[in-house]
Amino acid sequence: MNFSSPKQLLKIGEVANITGLPVKTIRYYEEIGLLVPVVERSETGYRLFHDQILNRLAFIKRAQSLGLSLNEIKAILQVHDQGRASLW
Repeated sequence: MNFSSPKQLLKIGEVANITGLPVKTIRYYEEIGLLVPVVERSETGYRLFHDQILNRLAFIKRAQSLGLSLNEIKAILQVHDQGRASLW
């Protein structure tokens, strides 16, 4: 699934609506470091997500469905984020 679109920042509710994931899950993924390069904070503290979050969350969901743990997924994403592997 490819969700590429022009660069835009999405609020957490928009991400939840598009992906079907609960807001609480998205917050948890951020807390444990799965969403590091695609989330930032507004001046007022709101989470703002780059549109690449959609592909990243789709990858996480696929990897979980294959039985990978969140720690294993995090390790794969770290390799990807360092430019050593392509996920999508």
